[in-house]
Amino acid sequence: MRVNPFVLDGTLTLPVHVLALEGRQKSAALSAHRTGPLPEGSLRALALPGCDEPLFVTSPELTFVHMASLLGFALTVHLGYELCGTYAPDESQPFGLRSRKPLSAPEKLGSYLDRATGMRGAKKARVALPHVIRGSASPRESTLAELVTLPYLRGGSSIEHPVMNEVLPIPARNRWATDRSSLRCDLLWPEKRVAVEYDSTLCHTGAERIAEDASRKNALEALGFIVVTATWKQVENYREYNRFAKALAKHLGGRIRPACSDFPARQFALRRELLEPIRPSFPSAQASRMPIRGGF
Repeated sequence: MRVNPFVLDGTLTLPVHVLALEGRQKSAALSAHRTGPLPEGSLRALALPGCDEPLFVTSPELTFVHMASLLGFALTVHLGYELCGTYAPDESQPFGLRSRKPLSAPEKLGSYLDRATGMRGAKKARVALPHVIRGSASPRESTLAELVTLPYLRGGSSIEHPVMNEVLPIPARNRWATDRSSLRCDLLWPEKRVAVEYDSTLCHTGAERIAEDASRKNALEALGFIVVTATWKQVENYREYNRFAKALAKHLGGRIRPACSDFPARQFALRRELLEPIRPSFPSAQASRMPIRGGF
């Protein structure tokens, strides 16, 4: 999914979408969107080579609000995962992603929304924000976490929120299972001693990687964790995903018990929004892109 106006090589894609305090203008090259006074922290200055004045772009927090006015609920949550995650689209890299520090955090998004009352998109952003989990490392991890944790009424499995990709120290007494002093789990429920390891099939192939994954699983089990593996093929397949979700809920001491009679229809609606490729052009001044199916 492409977000105007920039592409990775620094050139402009057209039309360029800009914010204007007054007036509107639209042409093949420029689309100006009128805006009122913005809360503090709405814009960030970028110094450009050869330019005397900085270029201002929308902050991640303002971008979240703007996008919420254009996206459906599930994709707004997905954008929140990306802004609070450690990945960024980059077609020059293998699998189309690169690692980076989080651009924002759920607390920062919430603080901004408290000051963005009345702004277009703020209401939808507030509805989506409680479902955003920090720390995702790829778009597909974000999609899996959404399917697992969103409430039944949204088509999700309504499983409690995990922590994502946080460091799990390995005590010295358990080092026999691995040479590492710590591990990162894709989805982790520390108190329930349950972990989900997402097998992307893209970067988890080859003898070395398979051996590394087995070592990680052994180390987690040595720490007393139940490890559940999820593959992208499972996620894409409706029946296989439901089997995975039921097994995960059971390990966590619960069950998948939706009260809504149209739950399958809600599931399919959520899956259509998250799993089907969608490529709109977003009127945002934030220089980023949000792939839904791309990445690993």
